[in-house]
Amino acid sequence: MKSILIILGTIIGIIVLFAIISINKRRPKFNKKGFSLLEKKLLSELYEMFDYKTQIKLKSQIEYFEPKRKWRQYWEKSMSMELYENNENPISDNLKYNRKDESKLATIRFKVKSEKYYIEFDNYDGRIWGWKIRPNPKSIMKETSIDITSKKINNDPNSFAQTTLKKEKIKSIPKFNGLLGELNTIQSINQVFQPIGKQFLENYTKNIDSKLPDEYLKIIEKSEGVDFEDFRILGVSEIYSTGLDDGNYYHLAEFDDGVMTVKEEDKNGTIYYCHYSGFLDNLGTDFRKAILNRIKSTTPQHGV
Repeated sequence: MKSILIILGTIIGIIVLFAIISINKRRPKFNKKGFSLLEKKLLSELYEMFDYKTQIKLKSQIEYFEPKRKWRQYWEKSMSMELYENNENPISDNLKYNRKDESKLATIRFKVKSEKYYIEFDNYDGRIWGWKIRPNPKSIMKETSIDITSKKINNDPNSFAQTTLKKEKIKSIPKFNGLLGELNTIQSINQVFQPIGKQFLENYTKNIDSKLPDEYLKIIEKSEGVDFEDFRILGVSEIYSTGLDDGNYYHLAEFDDGVMTVKEEDKNGTIYYCHYSGFLDNLGTDFRKAILNRIKSTTPQHGV
């Protein structure tokens, strides 16, 4: 009996040890080391994309953060760098640019020994916030000989971002036709918001680098977002992206266990279901079919 308890204790100890190792691997790795040779090369390419004043601001921001506390994480298919500081406002206002929202600043595509990579620089609060390189660049971080294939400014740092829209709730829920009507027969609509109008709709959609499903756009023409019992369809002003290893995904509808999305730069309109567990399902291009199947499979007795 004693030997059995010893064996069980050893097994439990090994399991706990592996669990601790796994947790530590997933913890953010903060460091004060400088940037790699590859990152410095890509940053120099970034500076050249902008006017002289913006270059000075970006260079000053990077010089400030290089010896400071940063977060770097190597994922399976990518690497993330985020620039932190203990001070909430580490960069003085005279070194910030106009763009204050959380958005993508620029994308640079490049090759190293015929292998294709790209880096996305992120913007927040008037400064560069960090970047992500895909696929995982760990083996090439000391490279300086790279072939730039394309550069793109995603959001002009000197422009002012459109302010967040204040949505207005419709007091009496209308009787909807089409997909909204079908969904309402399965799950009741809890609240619905006033549509934002064609001009504002175009302002938001032009900043989304993906094909939005036609059925989704028909809903948005009638309402800037709809809340049901167990899920919600986001208004176009609320759309934001989640960065996964293989790219960014725009949220269209949110559920208890995941998000219905479209992938950035996908012009086919393919819809994906991003599970919070990390799995990704390809749902095809039919938004109506995808969301109806989802709701029917998760609503008891199909709402009857």
